[in-house]
Amino acid sequence: MNRILFIVVNIFTGLFVLITSVVGYGISGMGEDSTPNIAILGLIVIWAVGLALQLSKRIRVLGFIITFIPVMFILYIYFTAMNI
Repeated sequence: MNRILFIVVNIFTGLFVLITSVVGYGISGMGEDSTPNIAILGLIVIWAVGLALQLSKRIRVLGFIITFIPVMFILYIYFTAMNI
């Protein structure tokens, strides 16, 4: 049961980070004379590092925490933009 929960959480966080990063990359280049900000795609890399760390039993918790860093950052940006 615990392993299934880890897999489900990783799938949802991965899709969330992937979709929001790609959309953010596309939106960042929509203005006049602006180029897309490739740093947004770095969130996918941070998530992937956390996923890779979860493969080792010794540092699984650290990897789980690292996979949530991009999620919390994106949620923070969303809530800040909505002035909540």
